[in-house]
Amino acid sequence: MKEYIVKTKGIIDGTGAGLLPNGEMIVRDGKIAAVGTSLKAEGLPVVDLSGYYLLPGLVDSHTHLSIVPAQGNQLAQMALPAGRNILRSMPNIRRQLESGVTTMRIMGEEHWIDLDIRNAIDEGLIEGPRIFAGGIGIVATNGHGVGLTTSDTPYEVRKNIRKNFAKGADFVKMFMTGGMSSSRPPVDFCGFSREEVAAAVEEATRMRTYVAAHAHGGPGVDLCIEEGVRTIEHGALLTDEQIKRMCDKQMWVVGTFSIMFHPTGIEQSDFSNPAIKAKVLHNREVEAETFSRILASGLRYAIGTDSMHGLISYEMECLVNFGASNMDAIVAATRSGAEICMMEDRVGTLEAGKLADFIAVKENPLDDIKAMAQVDLVYKDGVKLVDKRA
Repeated sequence: MKEYIVKTKGIIDGTGAGLLPNGEMIVRDGKIAAVGTSLKAEGLPVVDLSGYYLLPGLVDSHTHLSIVPAQGNQLAQMALPAGRNILRSMPNIRRQLESGVTTMRIMGEEHWIDLDIRNAIDEGLIEGPRIFAGGIGIVATNGHGVGLTTSDTPYEVRKNIRKNFAKGADFVKMFMTGGMSSSRPPVDFCGFSREEVAAAVEEATRMRTYVAAHAHGGPGVDLCIEEGVRTIEHGALLTDEQIKRMCDKQMWVVGTFSIMFHPTGIEQSDFSNPAIKAKVLHNREVEAETFSRILASGLRYAIGTDSMHGLISYEMECLVNFGASNMDAIVAATRSGAEICMMEDRVGTLEAGKLADFIAVKENPLDDIKAMAQVDLVYKDGVKLVDKRA
């Protein structure tokens, strides 16, 4: 159907505005033509979702394609041959779609498989969310995040970033600090010099995009703030001073909670490594408190599954548990994610002129955010890709 009207029990448009009861939406040629009530649509085919609540397609602002955390040793997974990891990515992509995710920001893959998969989706060869891709991650030889490619010195940072952009990358992913899924280095370790960070930001700015930095806390976050990095990924150890400075610089933090807290995350496999287990258990103690402070500060935030494919609803639940309202959690997974993906003119909200990416849930997530765990229908560009109704 090139043009049709969707009738709903209610629309939550992703802007932060309240529920629109009995909302209607006209879709024309894959885009939203109108949203409202009692729309004039004589003769148009009707998609009757009058028992459902409609929301924008969700945005997973931090994930990977080939990694499955429950299998353990994520960095070794990323270093597998390109063909194998493309195949390993296919079920993960389907899980994302079925959870309501229609846009993903991919935070580093070897062999540029994220770019190949993005292009295959765009060409219609496979079904999947639209992808905002970082290419191969920029990581120091002794840093967290090493798969196959490392970048030491400003020269190598520039060289590898330029290779990514030549292949079609949309932004730069940089591993600034230690991480949870590797035994070394420490979480607050800083892997790059000021000169290397400045080089990365300069290269990204030249391409009219930005640097996203894996960073939990410590001096690595300070360098990111001072040198113009746009998004801090994870941010579990942010101090009040760092949060304030990030607010002043209009930066973002992207929370990734399920990999830390969900039983199918790191604990399912890598807890056999005492160093990793100690990191994760400590992080669980501090992350909830950190994000409660972030929510109170006014710092802009979004959420991502970090390869916990299909668990974007769990990320939203965690936000609510940390003190966000249900509406704020919805905005974090829609409008805010679209802004981080530089797609706010196309996706993230249900407004006239935007692409018709939308999902349907049976219960009202403003009453209970757990309603987001059961997405029954997923449309992308106005085309139904998922229908779980019996």
